[in-house]
Amino acid sequence: MTGTTWTEVWRTAPTRIGHALLAGVLVSVASMVASCRGGPESVQNPAEVLSRSGLARERYFDAIDAARLRGVDEATKAALRRMVAAQGYALDVREQAFALLLETDRAALVEALENSLPRQGDVAWRGRACELIGEARLQELIPTLIRSWANPAPGLEGKSFNEKGERPERMAIAAIVGDDQLEAVILRTMRESSPVTQANLRARCWELLMKNGAQDRLRALLQDPEATKGDAMLIDLGRIARDLGVLPVTREEILWSRELCESKRDGFMEAAKRALAQMPEARRSSLEIRGIPIAVAVAARRPELLAASDDAMYEEIAARIKARRKASPDFTGYGSGYGEILYQHREKLVWADRAAMLLALDLFQEEALLRHLFEQADRDREDRSTEYGGVIALDARTNRGALLEFVPRSKASDVRYESPQALFDALYTAPFHYHNHTQKYDNSDYAGPHLGDFQFADSTRCNGLVFTFLDSDSIDIDFYRHDQVVVDLGCVERPEG
Repeated sequence: MTGTTWTEVWRTAPTRIGHALLAGVLVSVASMVASCRGGPESVQNPAEVLSRSGLARERYFDAIDAARLRGVDEATKAALRRMVAAQGYALDVREQAFALLLETDRAALVEALENSLPRQGDVAWRGRACELIGEARLQELIPTLIRSWANPAPGLEGKSFNEKGERPERMAIAAIVGDDQLEAVILRTMRESSPVTQANLRARCWELLMKNGAQDRLRALLQDPEATKGDAMLIDLGRIARDLGVLPVTREEILWSRELCESKRDGFMEAAKRALAQMPEARRSSLEIRGIPIAVAVAARRPELLAASDDAMYEEIAARIKARRKASPDFTGYGSGYGEILYQHREKLVWADRAAMLLALDLFQEEALLRHLFEQADRDREDRSTEYGGVIALDARTNRGALLEFVPRSKASDVRYESPQALFDALYTAPFHYHNHTQKYDNSDYAGPHLGDFQFADSTRCNGLVFTFLDSDSIDIDFYRHDQVVVDLGCVERPEG
């Protein structure tokens, strides 16, 4: 066979050996196919197969077909529920599990998705499950779709599921009720859900309505005594809208608004009403809930800021922090796009941000507050069990700054502060939440909020301050709030003596 290739042998002169080899290959391939897809008759126990992860997808298809032919018993139904809810299965396998449950026990399918969809981490399945829900017109899952839609979902935010970039949950609700009825259905769900057992769902409905431009409709609702009659949440939000002109946006802001309506805070509400009445209408109507304590504090100390122009406030901040020593944290490995320089955030800043920064700059000119700040930071440096934190408030008698310390909810780490409920109770009427980064005197790599702090700000929607030692006599102050808006306000120095 010198000079002849094996390809030429197979092509021009098949031999018995060649035929035998070819037959053997075909038998082997057939055996492999048969072992992967033996048909439903090859599955003795569908539930046992479906309960195992990591199998070839064809094996799941056979098990689903076997269950469809023989009937779905309780064990198989439990396995199908798990396939719909848990991770570890291919997308098309989960689709078939969805379909079989829909055929045989719609209620079981609904229950499985009610418990799992809002927390589903498999983005591809979450999107496809929503599509299937819409196609099947599973109207009983509208509350679940609302909860899922309202929850931030890592990997899902910004992902385009259609040409408009809409979330798959929204698309599913629109498929069930019609796009023109979407807002009305969310509103009706909020009105008809139990204030006691479904308070979270009602808050999520409000959140979606606000985020999707239904402010005017909600204001009209709150002004209707018959619509709010007997509904404690709507009564409280109606008071906030009527007396202050403000509408909460998020679930946390709803809780904040309702806390402000407690009788023990009537004095604060009256002060807020007077302060906000001095604002231009456009500023007042766009105010976030976190801006209310800022407005009350500003009215007590610098009332001219309530109506001051945005540009004038910005220029004052820029001038006051220009020459101050500053420090930026080290975010190596955490991506880019993060900054603490005032001008980087100029387009994002609203009145509450500018007023809060000016208020902080004023407060930390007070010697008593500075002494308390450094004294606490020294104690925090020695304590390795937790970070320290609390709120910055105004003394009710003097309107001077007061640093209110709160023992953390738990002491698990020297680089973490766990805010207790008592802190939140105080924060509803205080301008700032604060915590320390004072583990050592040279802590400049951590001068400012970090990832956990951003998550806290996004969740609570409060105004935050971070205090960081740059050396034994210098503390850097950073203002921050939700959406990673951070401004380094520069250093303050330890008072002499």
